[in-house]
Amino acid sequence: MRRSSVQEAVVPGPRPAPRPAPRPTGSPARRRLGREGGAEDAAQRAGVLAQASREVSETSQQAAESLTELRSAIGDIAECTTRASTVAAEAVRDAQAVDERIAALQGATEAISEIVRLLAAISQQSRFLALNAYVEAARAGEVGRGFAVVADEVKQLAERTARAAGDIGAQVEAVHRETRSAVDVVSRISTTLGSIAAAQDTVAAAVEQQRAATDRVVDSVERAAGGSARISEAVAALAQEQRETYVRRALAVAGDLLEEAGGVALGEGRRRVTVRDQVTGAAREVDLPDLLLGGVPVTRDDDPRRPAPLVDEVVELVGGSCTLFQRLDGDGGMVRAATTVRTAQGRRNVGTAIPPRSPDGSPNPVLAAVLAGRTYTGQATVADRPFFTAYEGLHSPDGELVGMLYVGLPLDALPG
Repeated sequence: MRRSSVQEAVVPGPRPAPRPAPRPTGSPARRRLGREGGAEDAAQRAGVLAQASREVSETSQQAAESLTELRSAIGDIAECTTRASTVAAEAVRDAQAVDERIAALQGATEAISEIVRLLAAISQQSRFLALNAYVEAARAGEVGRGFAVVADEVKQLAERTARAAGDIGAQVEAVHRETRSAVDVVSRISTTLGSIAAAQDTVAAAVEQQRAATDRVVDSVERAAGGSARISEAVAALAQEQRETYVRRALAVAGDLLEEAGGVALGEGRRRVTVRDQVTGAAREVDLPDLLLGGVPVTRDDDPRRPAPLVDEVVELVGGSCTLFQRLDGDGGMVRAATTVRTAQGRRNVGTAIPPRSPDGSPNPVLAAVLAGRTYTGQATVADRPFFTAYEGLHSPDGELVGMLYVGLPLDALPG
């Protein structure tokens, strides 16, 4: 899309010429309007459609992005539930292993208890034997005294062994009781972990189903968003086409009216005109020949209460805005001689000039096209507002480029 820095400013002008008489209803301009219909309305409707389709496309895109984020979140949840299921399964296996070890420990304590009981029986038997030996030593008298001492020591040893066996038995019994309790606790833990693992597996399966469903929804919404984007692009292209159709038709109507008015030419008289550069704002005095419209000098009046030749009639027929330019000098600059565009102060925006080059030194695209004999259509800035515009060169009867004609629609007042 080509753009230009076309802006407007105000320079007061002399008194206006009388307003041209109304065109007959059978004039070429009105016949053209009858054939081609309301292009401005079509451009407005296309703009509304473009805006609506763009909003639908943006909403679809936002929905697709939200669902993509949801799919990512569900994927993360699925990974977490899978890891939790794995951990739960490992915990069940570990609990089962602990259960098996505690059962083995319980068996070992049973074996120890049996050994302790055997030691207690041996100790009891040793005490009986020591008692019998002591009795026999007493019968033997002095001869059995040493044997009695040994029997007494054996008896004491058997008693200590019996007490130790009793202590060990008590400790083993305590371990045995704790082991049975541990077996019960681990069994309950294993049961609980098994339930958790089963529930976790159910959750993981549900999350996986949700992820699959979300994937299908996301794919559908993404296809819808892509379709909406293509529709939006097509409608935007249609709106652009309608705008271009409008400005070209409006330019053709303006050309018809200009021809009916007698065309433009440069007069013999000259006048001093204050011209303000629309880019730099610098003002200068220039000596210009009269711009004649149908043989009548254009008066360059900025008062909107008084009619301006040609441009008011164009807007009355086709809407939008219209400007009649006069060529400034040999480098191709153009100054506004009559316009319907208003300044911020509400005056007609006459007296400002479009320089042939932009501030960066590049050629102004509007003037470059007009000077090359082409019609420019595209966006441009007019009076600090974006317009969709058309510019066409105006030639005198002898073929000299003496000005240009502009028509346009303000984009900030158009939907889409």
